[in-house]
Amino acid sequence: MKKIFTLVAVALSAMTVNAQESWVVYNQDGTLKADYVANSDATAMSVVSFSTANVEGTHTSGPIAGYIDGSTTPLEPKYDNSWGNLSKKDLSADGSVAPFYYVQGKGNPVNIDKVTWEEVITDDVPTGNYRPYWNDAYYVADGSAGLPKNGTYVTLKAKADGVMKVAAWINKGNRDVYVVKASDAKALTYGTDCKVSGYINGQNWEVESDESPLKGYMMYQEELPLKGTEGTDAFVIGAGNQASFVYFTFNAVANETYYIFCKSTQIGFGGYEFTSASGISNATVDETNANAPVYNLAGQRVGANAKGLLIKNGKKFIK
Repeated sequence: MKKIFTLVAVALSAMTVNAQESWVVYNQDGTLKADYVANSDATAMSVVSFSTANVEGTHTSGPIAGYIDGSTTPLEPKYDNSWGNLSKKDLSADGSVAPFYYVQGKGNPVNIDKVTWEEVITDDVPTGNYRPYWNDAYYVADGSAGLPKNGTYVTLKAKADGVMKVAAWINKGNRDVYVVKASDAKALTYGTDCKVSGYINGQNWEVESDESPLKGYMMYQEELPLKGTEGTDAFVIGAGNQASFVYFTFNAVANETYYIFCKSTQIGFGGYEFTSASGISNATVDETNANAPVYNLAGQRVGANAKGLLIKNGKKFIK
């Protein structure tokens, strides 16, 4: 299992030669970290807290996923504060592109206090039954609706200025996904404030040789396409109805908290890597193997004659 751990650490590598610190959702043996357990109180939020030398963060789940249909006001809440199982997507047959791990939470990322109610109308006749009207409770990109207080979201806070790189799985490319600065509740703009790289299901390597281990597997893209540039379309990654495996990379300001979430809850968190501006941080990968494979910054395995900024045993070097 050491190979799996090293490869995934490579996938979360930042784009500098400074030391980095990282945290991921899996153990070295490929199992989900023990922190991912539900709160024993089903009506309370489940929270995983994690940290490295310069970063503190949380991953939340629940507690309210919905309401039991057909009830009259007040509606009976249906609680779910559980965690999804650890999921893995292999991005190449031989491991030359690292597998992608993630875990999901439960519940829409909303502000429960802003939920309103609407009466169910059938054939223009009021039924006396009510259902929650969520629109006012959802986050909007200009920050006017505030930050989510329930459901699934990740928070990250750095002690120093630096570059943050976060791994996230998005179930479908027609969902709004946000990286939000807590101080003003506004979403970072993709392409300028935040780079989005990674893989989109179905967009594969164009490899002619049937013997290539990359043939038929997803292609790594330095900049993933967006659905549009106006309104919420500017936050739809992949421009299609396909799953995406992405890395959000942005400049993190010291003592600022950043929220990462999907408007329709279908998002998985894989971990993060942080490189401080001063280069002072702790690398988590210390495995050494003189015969270990070498990779480029896209996570592709390269030969012994390759030159440039390369990665071996999870550490960068220049050749």
